[in-house]
Amino acid sequence: TLSLFAPRVMASAYEAELPANLSTAKDMCALLPCAEVFPGAKHFSERKGQPPFVEAYDRNAPDKKLLGYVMLSTDITDTPAYSGKPVVTLIGMDTTGRFTGVKILKHSEPILLLGIPESALIKFNNQYLGQFVGDNIEIGKSRSEENLIGLDAITGATVTVIAQNQVMMTSGSA
Repeated sequence: TLSLFAPRVMASAYEAELPANLSTAKDMCALLPCAEVFPGAKHFSERKGQPPFVEAYDRNAPDKKLLGYVMLSTDITDTPAYSGKPVVTLIGMDTTGRFTGVKILKHSEPILLLGIPESALIKFNNQYLGQFVGDNIEIGKSRSEENLIGLDAITGATVTVIAQNQVMMTSGSA
């Protein structure tokens, strides 16, 4: 049959359609995979605060222990990437300020469609896992004498990763 020869379509965040009411929905985690950026969390609050965030809880703990927070980057910053549009990112952070997860929900980066696999951006974002938001994190080599934590860039997507670093650090700090 013809379908045997159809190209395999990979799930992609490139120009992904997001829920229409995402920016205003109180129950953000009913619309987004919050558990993917906060492993171990069993319950999520409604959006609260300014800028908005969601609290992540361990429902199994007797006191419903607060584990940390989940943020939607565009609730905090609209930092444009190379395309001129933001990379919409879901970010998890524990109560000590360490990143627990990062998930790209939508991007408009043509280089991640035509030349560099989207998996490269996922690999880039995984460098934040376990990092403290208060650390000096930049793109490039680590320099311990300056207390600088360096992240490996993506060759050919420099503007994208610089913008993504700003999104991560701005969102986490907020």
